[in-house]
Amino acid sequence: MEQGEIAPPSAEEKGKEEDDLGYRLCPDQNKKSQSFLVRSLFTFHNRCQLMLRMTLDMNPYAQLLEAMKQSGCTVFSDQHFSCENCDGCVSGGFDSATSQIVLCQNTCHQSHMNWVVTHELIHAFDHCHAHVDWFKNVKHLACSEV
Repeated sequence: MEQGEIAPPSAEEKGKEEDDLGYRLCPDQNKKSQSFLVRSLFTFHNRCQLMLRMTLDMNPYAQLLEAMKQSGCTVFSDQHFSCENCDGCVSGGFDSATSQIVLCQNTCHQSHMNWVVTHELIHAFDHCHAHVDWFKNVKHLACSEV
């Protein structure tokens, strides 16, 4: 290997990355939540919640939540979304294990929030309605991304 080149990850490191399922990008996910007062005063949580509310009120794609309900999916908008601190390289994601849309409160602004919510709602709809196998069928993943 030449000087300045980065060595490829070992099999052990690669296995850890694959088992991680992206949770390293949202390290606050699934941790014990702080009190409402602490989240509101000392983080971007309150701002994220306000941007989410505005998006759900104004964005026509928020109607996907109603379509999910009509398809027999359980939807609670207050539990279906989670504002979390994330790695700077992501804005949000869909957690299929919890059927929850994670919004990165420390990296998102309103116009980007609209896009992220729309994109992740499509994944949530596909997960519920089409029973997508996210980790074993690359065609399912590709179809949802298109």
